[in-house]
Amino acid sequence: MTEKKMPNLENATEVKRVVRGYFGDPKGYEEILFRTRNNRYILVQRGGTLSPYPSEKIQLLLKAKATEWMESL
Repeated sequence: MTEKKMPNLENATEVKRVVRGYFGDPKGYEEILFRTRNNRYILVQRGGTLSPYPSEKIQLLLKAKATEWMESL
């Protein structure tokens, strides 16, 4: 089975950042949408132990799903 290669976020452009709570808040979290040079969208979600994202979650999204996510905010 081949492992999926994750895009390099160092050269990606941050499109949108959502922060709920404050640093150190166990219920707080952040969601960051990036776009890579070849127009791939990556959503990074991470937060405190009591948040919806207690461990970091990285998802590759199609442009339509990225747009849908931004419109849902």
